[in-house]
Amino acid sequence: MNAVNNPFADFFKPELTQEVANLFKPMQTLAEVNTKTVETLVALQKAYVEELANASVEQFKTLCECKDPKSALDLQVQFYKSVEAKMTDTAEKSVAAMNVAKDAYVSTVEESGKKVTEMAEEAAKKVADLKVA
Repeated sequence: MNAVNNPFADFFKPELTQEVANLFKPMQTLAEVNTKTVETLVALQKAYVEELANASVEQFKTLCECKDPKSALDLQVQFYKSVEAKMTDTAEKSVAAMNVAKDAYVSTVEESGKKVTEMAEEAAKKVADLKVA
C-alpha cells in the first residue's frame, strides 16, 4: 500500500495535531464558563451572607435599645423587608449569571456540533474518494 492509497498517511502531520487540539477547545471554553459562573455565584452569596450578618447584628443592637413593642415590631418588619429585597436582588443576579452560562454553553455546543459535522462530511468524502480510486 503506497502513501496515496493509505488513509493514515497524514495521521501524524502537525496539521492533524492542531485539528485535534482544536477539537478540545470547546471543552476548555466550557470549563472557563463553569469557573467564571462559580466565581460569580460564590461572590454573590458571600456578599449576601456578609451583609445579612452585619444587618442582623445591627438589628439586634437596635432592638436591645428599643423600649416600645410596637416600634420593635416596626423595626423587625423593616428589617425583614430589607432582607427580602437583598435576597431577591441576589437571586436575580444569580439567575442572570446562570443564564449567561447557559447561553455560552448553547453557543459553544452548537458551534462545536457544526464543526464536527463538517469534519465528518469531509472524512466521508475522503473515504468515498478512496473507494473510487
